[in-house]
Amino acid sequence: MQFPQKLVYNHPASATMGDMRYLPQTLRSQIMMSFVICFAFMAALIALNYSNFSQLSRSMQFFELAEGLNSNILEMRRYEKNFFLYRQNFSYEENITYTNQLALTLQREKDTLIEAIGRDNFNLFGKYVQDYAALMSKLHQASCEPDGCVELQALIRGVGQNLLTLADQLVAVERRTIHGLLQQMIPLPLISLLLLVVLLGFVIFFIGEKVIRPLARITRESEAVAQGTFERITPYGDDKNEIHHLVAAINRMVGELEKRREQLVQSRKIASIGTLTAGIAHEINNPINNISLILESLLEDENTMEDAERLRLYQEAMDQADRASEIVKNLLEFSRASYPRMEETRLEEVVDKTFRLVKNELDLHHIRFIKEVNSDFPPLHLDKSGLQQVLLNLFMNSIQAMEDGGELKVMICPAETPSEARIDIIDTGPGIAPEHINQVFDPFFTTKKVGVGTGLGLSVSYNIIKKNGGRMEVNSRSGQGACFSIFLPLAGRVVAEG
Repeated sequence: MQFPQKLVYNHPASATMGDMRYLPQTLRSQIMMSFVICFAFMAALIALNYSNFSQLSRSMQFFELAEGLNSNILEMRRYEKNFFLYRQNFSYEENITYTNQLALTLQREKDTLIEAIGRDNFNLFGKYVQDYAALMSKLHQASCEPDGCVELQALIRGVGQNLLTLADQLVAVERRTIHGLLQQMIPLPLISLLLLVVLLGFVIFFIGEKVIRPLARITRESEAVAQGTFERITPYGDDKNEIHHLVAAINRMVGELEKRREQLVQSRKIASIGTLTAGIAHEINNPINNISLILESLLEDENTMEDAERLRLYQEAMDQADRASEIVKNLLEFSRASYPRMEETRLEEVVDKTFRLVKNELDLHHIRFIKEVNSDFPPLHLDKSGLQQVLLNLFMNSIQAMEDGGELKVMICPAETPSEARIDIIDTGPGIAPEHINQVFDPFFTTKKVGVGTGLGLSVSYNIIKKNGGRMEVNSRSGQGACFSIFLPLAGRVVAEG
């Protein structure tokens, strides 16, 4: 007789997802979608484990029922044999007790047994129990000796054996079911762990690609902005993505910072011009007075003056006019508002032009100017106006530091590296305190009196030199003057932004 296997209900591990034809474009939606997928996966694992454990629990309960039925039948048959041998009423009564218990169990667990072995097998089980009880009652009522009623005893043994076979097969089927469930559940934790690792790897990769990597790139490119190189950050992703919006906002900020920097450079120029106004006025007044005296001499002695003397005075007037014109030209060239213009520039020429702008200030403060050129550099490709702005700022700082006179020395020489030229601006002023040496290039840092300086000159100078591909250093000790060094690339080409 064949018994059907115990019915195992199939539980879906997870809801199947259709092809994802639409990927959210905003970063927030994408991250939320990733966590929803993780939650759905975990929920599916929990549901699958719950289903397996519930099914295992039901199988264990049914296995206990099958064991109980099998034990009941064994006790029933034990008293059956005793009754066959001794014909004692006690054995018969115990046999009937266990038979009634078996019938009651079948009735009580009817639905469970029908689900497990099917209705036909359940009905057959019940028929065997009824036949067995009827045959035992018939044997008890028969007046045969213990060795008599052989045919009736054989029928009872046959029915009892059928009951025991049914119970054994029921136990065996349920044992196989439990074993199968356990075999299915053993690899499930490992498979779940592997799938979870894969899913977490996908989430980490997704967050890394969509969030961490773009932010790292923005941070890296923003460092250049912090150093004074106003380069736009490359846009990232779809225009609905938050990172794209962040990049666009930073680029707008960079544009505004660049405009403000140009305005700051221009304001520094205007401030420098204001400082130089008195000296420039005095410088222009000298050639104008000379021209006035020459013209007065020409008017008074025109009839008695020889031609050679007259020509000499004319030439001297022209020289004085050229001198005044040169002063005005240098001042206008320096103060002109313009974007950096890269051109071939000789360092000595820029130093000389800047010296002419501050010459009168040097004289007024009794400062001796020394220029020393230790190498004949070829023209460098750089922002000539910007370099002049830097030199003028350094010159003026040195002049203000040496109120009681001193010496300002400019050295043009090769740097330690052969690819750079070096300009040293050395003064004999009070120097810079050790605690301030690392702050001199910071914006708004100044040791000057309130109202004398804004602390932006050296910061602007530092950024101008860096934009030209160079760098600035400072060496100083308290009471021993200061040395500002400018390093510029000899062969580099730095493209100015317009």
